[in-house]
Amino acid sequence: MNSGNNNDLEFWEIQVSLARAAAKLPSPSLAKFHYEILEEIGKPPGLDLIDYFVQLTEIADEEVEEYFRFIGKTKDGRKKEENSDPKKELAKRCAGGDSPSVLKFRQAFVEEFNEPPPEELIGYFLQTVQGAATGRAKSSDRQAHLNLAETIARKPHPTVTTLRAEFKERFGILPSPEITQHFLGKIRQYSQVKDLPDDEYESKVNFAKTVAGGLVSTILQFRKTFEKAYGESPDAEITEIFIRHLSRKKTTSGEN
Repeated sequence: MNSGNNNDLEFWEIQVSLARAAAKLPSPSLAKFHYEILEEIGKPPGLDLIDYFVQLTEIADEEVEEYFRFIGKTKDGRKKEENSDPKKELAKRCAGGDSPSVLKFRQAFVEEFNEPPPEELIGYFLQTVQGAATGRAKSSDRQAHLNLAETIARKPHPTVTTLRAEFKERFGILPSPEITQHFLGKIRQYSQVKDLPDDEYESKVNFAKTVAGGLVSTILQFRKTFEKAYGESPDAEITEIFIRHLSRKKTTSGEN
């Protein structure tokens, strides 16, 4: 990694520490790691950090591919580009129009290219039509997923574990990284407007701040210490509080 100054180096060391801790958690996830780095550093993890995290874990290639599709980039960091073939672009436009049909596509193709479309392109058009129809059918499902995530986020002390369990029970599948990020964002939003925390919640907040002051230095250590104290894993919000105060401690010590 090329560090331009001590501040860059310090941020890199914090990210490496987070990567090591996240890699030791049960079922490490690129989506969760992406969120932790985004919340801590204020920007998504870079390619060097992603590569380092993947090397530390046994994450399947399929999950890595899905992650890069999720962030809209290729593995070398370039943004994914749409196919520039003008004939395929026309097929896409026709497939996404009102009441798409092969006849309409053929007419549009002849008008633009002065020749009928080849069979291969007609097949591509039909596949695109099917995909567009499936996407429209799933749009209502996506809204239902978002609604459930928001409902759970409003409950007292919501957790990703609760989200996954209720999601599995309601829809028969686990929430996507997009839904999970939406859920965590709603937790932060609702926590900013809720009433003063109860005694138990305030105790957990103080606990997170205290151990971040020097008793523990990784998320894994924090989870184990928290579980010993409260008999349960810390939720996303409490973990965020720990990470924020851990970062402040490192920043402060670095300035001395």
